[in-house]
Amino acid sequence: MTSITNIVNQISSLKLLCFVRILLITIAATFLPSVYSSELPGYTASYSAKYNGMDITAKYQLEQLDVGTYIETSEATSIFGKISEQAQFELNTVGQIVPRSYQYKRSLMGVSRREEQLFDWDNSQLTYIKNGAQKIVPLAPNSLDLITHKLQIRRDLEVGKTTFSYPVMSRDRAKQYDYEVLTKEMLMTVLGPLNTTKLRRVVKQGKKRETIIWLADDWAYLIVKLSHSENGDNHQLNITSGQVAGRDIAPLKMTQENQL
Repeated sequence: MTSITNIVNQISSLKLLCFVRILLITIAATFLPSVYSSELPGYTASYSAKYNGMDITAKYQLEQLDVGTYIETSEATSIFGKISEQAQFELNTVGQIVPRSYQYKRSLMGVSRREEQLFDWDNSQLTYIKNGAQKIVPLAPNSLDLITHKLQIRRDLEVGKTTFSYPVMSRDRAKQYDYEVLTKEMLMTVLGPLNTTKLRRVVKQGKKRETIIWLADDWAYLIVKLSHSENGDNHQLNITSGQVAGRDIAPLKMTQENQL
């Protein structure tokens, strides 16, 4: 009986880990005023979710370190532990995102793991470090990481694109991440009603998973809701508070009144 319990606990922990990682890689920096902007205003946002009755909280923040240099940090916590991610990047002279480093740290159920990516654009190579072990792999032009490709989605939404495809370095491999716009929708949140764009990640036919994202149109496409379903399980993440460029996110009615 004890062995069965241990197996069940391990499976639950694995599912929780996958869910939290999905949240972290799906939700990322979201305040982007223009695809040609040379600067990105900062933002902070907090979210809540439940997994099999367990509470999960997530926090995200974008900060400017220097002229043209930024850092995005995210953290998800539960009773089992914590997962955090960090990406440092630059904007070049034409406003393109140039990743410099990406870090992933996990401490769950007493087990720790650390991964890091170092982007060497001069030599077109990526150094991937996992728990101290190092591996060098080729780096394709315009590659992004798990955080910065979300930045690019927001920039592309600003200029009216409806489909998105990006080369993304995931650990030590290059992958293609594809998304599409589904519709515009007025979404009710704990902050009040918000105009949103509903986005879906495109996966190969036959894959039994789906990720849907709602982004606030009036708040530079800040993510306000995420729904992920896989193998019959469905989990949601919802915004609880947020600021964009120092302004608290306001519901639709207040936003319209302020514009009068």
